[in-house]
Amino acid sequence: MPLKDWCADLKPQSGFVYVNGHTHRNYFHDDGDYRIYADNQIGYKHVNAYLKYFYIDDDYDIFADRENGIYELSREEYIRFYRGKNIGLTFNRKFSKLFMLKKNGYYMFLLRAPGGKLSILNGGALKCLEQRDVRYYFDRMDEVISYIKNPLERFTEVQKHISEAIKAIGGSGTIHGAIVDIDFLDHIYVNPFDLTVTPYFAPDIVRKMIFPDMPALLQSTRPDLYGNYLKQVEGNAAFALALRKKTDPVPDPQLYLETDIYRASREIKKKQKLSSNILSIWVEPPANKLRDKP
Repeated sequence: MPLKDWCADLKPQSGFVYVNGHTHRNYFHDDGDYRIYADNQIGYKHVNAYLKYFYIDDDYDIFADRENGIYELSREEYIRFYRGKNIGLTFNRKFSKLFMLKKNGYYMFLLRAPGGKLSILNGGALKCLEQRDVRYYFDRMDEVISYIKNPLERFTEVQKHISEAIKAIGGSGTIHGAIVDIDFLDHIYVNPFDLTVTPYFAPDIVRKMIFPDMPALLQSTRPDLYGNYLKQVEGNAAFALALRKKTDPVPDPQLYLETDIYRASREIKKKQKLSSNILSIWVEPPANKLRDKP
């Protein structure tokens, strides 16, 4: 039975794995702190009861023993793969075929629609592709990964420095897309093009207050972290560099209502899946585009 049916304290314990049935509603949870497996329930419709299995490891690859190649998958296998990577997924799309392309340790997933169109999968989202031949994408995976990965590594390096600096003053430092969190409301946007930073306060995705620099943001919203910032920045050039100002800083905090930073962040987030060995965005290198023209 689930925790709520037998324990007075409903707060799950860190590091524990919980397994239950009883509710007839399948559920899975994994936030890196604790894990709940309640997704093997079969209800009353099956004559023969059976048990599936689950992994204790918090990060695993169910296709690790597969050779390079093109494979057809079931919906369940695709969901299990993402679960092993600790990436949330909702996948209810209809398809005629689901392909996994594995090449040199990297994975790419393609969906063939009932009408024949081919799309690349990014979790539960998809984007239509120009070519309908799966082999075309398998043959070019290495080129596309290299084309995306090389500039992304420099961007990721800058983000990690910023994340470490934020953690050093007591902030979150969580990286997602082009954004590094200070806390739930305060963030730093890293421009993917010139690598400059924009500190901002955002009560929602539309209303954002942009600050001229990091100290101004902390003074206004987190005076406790501002004190830590002053201690760290004193005589620490590397720390100061990680939180450098924008090239053209705004003079005072300004309200910004556009959502372009989130669009840029979503594109970066797709590319960042390469850190999980998943190619979820297809960007043709210029040489390929020229080569494929008739």
